[in-house]
Amino acid sequence: MGNGSTAIFPIQIWKKKRGVNYLPGDRNYDLYQMACKVTAKRFFPNYLNLDATYNQCDKWKADDPKRYEYEVATMGCRTRVFENRFGKKTSIGRGNLSFTSVNIVRLAIECMSIENKEERIAKFFEKLDATLAIAAKQLHERFNFQKTALAKQFPLLMSRLWIGSEKLKPNDTIESVINQGTLGVGFIGLAECLKALIGKHHGESEEAQQLGLKIVTFMRDKCNDFSEQYSHGYAVLATPAEGLSGSFTRRDKKEFGIIPGVTDREYYTNSSHVPVYFKCTAIEKAKIEAPYHDLERAGHIFYVEIDGDATHNPDVVASVVDMMDKYNMGYGSINHNRNRCMDCGYENADKEMTKCPKCGSENIDKLQRITGYLVGTTDRWNRAKLSELNDRTTHSL
Repeated sequence: MGNGSTAIFPIQIWKKKRGVNYLPGDRNYDLYQMACKVTAKRFFPNYLNLDATYNQCDKWKADDPKRYEYEVATMGCRTRVFENRFGKKTSIGRGNLSFTSVNIVRLAIECMSIENKEERIAKFFEKLDATLAIAAKQLHERFNFQKTALAKQFPLLMSRLWIGSEKLKPNDTIESVINQGTLGVGFIGLAECLKALIGKHHGESEEAQQLGLKIVTFMRDKCNDFSEQYSHGYAVLATPAEGLSGSFTRRDKKEFGIIPGVTDREYYTNSSHVPVYFKCTAIEKAKIEAPYHDLERAGHIFYVEIDGDATHNPDVVASVVDMMDKYNMGYGSINHNRNRCMDCGYENADKEMTKCPKCGSENIDKLQRITGYLVGTTDRWNRAKLSELNDRTTHSL
């Protein structure tokens, strides 16, 4: 990058694999060490764990120069492609077609008037079942529209890039090719959903954690059922919710009022994450969030927030990757502080920096991560995401 600035796009992703680039004896361990140094200074790369049980393929061999054909891939923010119901298990030549997100918080709020806890939870699952069926049908109808497109409308994509596209003639529809893509059923607000149902979120009690896992497992099982029913590849997505978290909350707040721990903030917590304001260590956060990754096959991510300057401490990054390895997480990274003077290039990690101590310029770039992406300004962030940013707490390592 010009003048040594941080590249904010595209997101770089490091594929971590035992026997290749993770342990001290691995032949590319030196590159892994360099990746940790770069992350400590530049936020990226993020880390994709090829050793996670659900990220492995039996055909993968370390000495195979084409082993990349059997490796999972993820888009920068979290969306994931690997399993394939209709062809080769690979991330190449495939993609996410569409996803629809469910407001599980609203479903829980609608059940709060039921005093008996068991009946309240049972009613919630009844509502969730019906809502998921609507989401699956909507995605199917959307697919039926997408499939009518002709191969000639996408001359590169539908001739060389998607699996099976080389067999298509210009006037053929793309249905047979895109059905190897995925349809995501997403959700946000598991924490607030649990607060509405039993008064605590999954970071606060083991009971809530077990209920949270039951909810997302139910969604995973329903997606498997939908895949059979509609002959598509449905999967659960841990929705990024850049704008949705605020719009869902505003609607629910308007209808149901302020409910402590549920609608009393400007946003709902992203997917199955522990709330950003909840104080816990990085390991505690990892233990809570890790089991959800296996259920969220359409995409997931794990973040750790650290305070201060990580530039001279790449071991911090390595410790997060170690957590991913230990707790079977699929994808993750760290957030930290980074400021840059856009006039002279001076950098530091001081949150309060408004003026460059080197040249006196007030042209300061303050890097922040929204969902998966870096931005140098929060001017375009919506009110919900600004509120979430202000609420973020750090996780000690």
